[in-house]
Amino acid sequence: MPNTKHDIPDASELFAGIDLGAVRFTDDDARKQIEPLLRDPSGDRWSVVKRNVSRTVYRREASKSTGVLYLKHFHSRSLLHHLQRRIGLSETRCEMRFSNYLSANNVPVPKVLATYNRTGTEWMISEGIEPSVPADKWHADRIASGNTDIRAATIALAELVGRMHACGVLHRDLHCGNVLVRTVDPSASRFDGLVLMDLHRMLRRRKLSRRSRAANLAQLFHDRRLWTTRSQRLRFLRHYLRAAGAEGTLRGWIRLIELFANRHTRRLYAQRDRRIFATNRYFARMSIAGMRTHVILASKRSLPGSEICEHTFTTEDWSKALADPDALFRSDDIRIIKDSASSYIVKRRLRVGLIDIDVYVKRPRRKRTVRWVTDLFRPSRSLRSFHLGHALLGRHIYTALPLAAMEKRRWGFLVDSILITEQVHGLHLNKFLNRYLDSEQTDGSHIEKRRLARQVLRKLGQLLRRLHEEKFAHRDLKASNLLVHWDNHRDHPPEAILVDLDGVNRVRRVTRRQQFRGLMRLNVSLLECPVVNHAGRLRMLLGYLRGPGTGRINFKPYWRLLQNWSTRKIRRQIASRQRRQKVQRRTSS
Repeated sequence: MPNTKHDIPDASELFAGIDLGAVRFTDDDARKQIEPLLRDPSGDRWSVVKRNVSRTVYRREASKSTGVLYLKHFHSRSLLHHLQRRIGLSETRCEMRFSNYLSANNVPVPKVLATYNRTGTEWMISEGIEPSVPADKWHADRIASGNTDIRAATIALAELVGRMHACGVLHRDLHCGNVLVRTVDPSASRFDGLVLMDLHRMLRRRKLSRRSRAANLAQLFHDRRLWTTRSQRLRFLRHYLRAAGAEGTLRGWIRLIELFANRHTRRLYAQRDRRIFATNRYFARMSIAGMRTHVILASKRSLPGSEICEHTFTTEDWSKALADPDALFRSDDIRIIKDSASSYIVKRRLRVGLIDIDVYVKRPRRKRTVRWVTDLFRPSRSLRSFHLGHALLGRHIYTALPLAAMEKRRWGFLVDSILITEQVHGLHLNKFLNRYLDSEQTDGSHIEKRRLARQVLRKLGQLLRRLHEEKFAHRDLKASNLLVHWDNHRDHPPEAILVDLDGVNRVRRVTRRQQFRGLMRLNVSLLECPVVNHAGRLRMLLGYLRGPGTGRINFKPYWRLLQNWSTRKIRRQIASRQRRQKVQRRTSS
């Protein structure tokens, strides 16, 4: 892995030369199952399924004597974990203790078979839960296919968390990624029960207070906020209160949980934003050709229209690719996209490591001399767009993936900056709408295409609402800065993607004026698309206004005000174009 500073041993190396007397087994059956593997580890085939700086997880295929086994090796080099291992606070023993305790209280967890903690080596072996899939991935697949198992899974999750809290246990990292969904078979993801994972993050208390339970549930509510409705969250809470035996009203609990969920969201997003300009598993800070450079090593999420989300890079790959910054704008396959007073943008293929990537390379320019002074006290436009792009992606707002940002200064003055982003495979907004809303189409897929275009119009309003909810304002929201990606799959709806983040600003509070400005710019862009009618623009407005739990909305006052603002904007655009045409005629004559 690109961020691994120490060599991680193979599974067989962990078992070589260990003291079998120091291995703790859950019971005699676990000893009979695991001890032969430890005595002769040379023939075992363990494959790595997950690795980060603190843990590595290995998987062993089922055999005649054992089922599927998982080995978790803890190798964090932090001072805190080093001291914990020295004084006997072992994470492996914590997993075994909670596995036995929760299993005795009818909370489904994987059975820990053996643990080892000696001479700085710490690992554990547990039974595999197969066939299974992480709950977040299972939920996304069920939403796409419209399966009704979501209701049953919601109730099962509420009962699982309720029983966990009833026996005095808190999970300090409670999200759907740490819950496995048992499936009937690997090919069909039909729901067949839930299993709670990552037991080393648990905490036991004699009695859980209402605030501690609400704070723990807030982590789960934050994780599923964008993919569940208010009715589904209320259904979860109703079954949770019954399973946990908690007192209080449903309204009081939901208010308390939402308060803690908002705090958790702000703290988590702030923590992720700080990682963007640091060196870690996903990002790296470098110096290339005398320029301060920030690059991406891996992407945490799969993005629509992206081809490199599954790839990882190293700092050496980027050092070779960006060794000559000026050469980024000189290539045989280069295509100039924009050459104006504000920026110079080219499209080309860039080789990073072993793969070739279609990228856009942007070099911002100054239109005013005063920017030499203002750039002394702020980051360059390239670094700012790099940070904003990954901040939006961390908040599940799709944008073109920023790959690298470079900045050069002399005595504090900004001399040059470059931004590299991946090319998103999609159509510009108006082109997509013209293709799928054209009333002259007569083929059999005409109705389906119109349904897709209507989904896009609704998603435009939802995209703007998400921007405003996360305290972002966009002063240049127009059709040319919006792409639509669709992979021609019926179960996967089209997604709206933001490009060119120069107009995005982070604000303390989005005012009413900023809200209507964003709606007005979207409405004006749709007015320029002849196939979008009155109902289509209204669908965009309703997508913005109808959030979870809003109920019935009187949209007519918003619609009238939006139309008035759009009319004034169009008049200003016409007047501005007429003035430019007059200036051009005078200069030409």
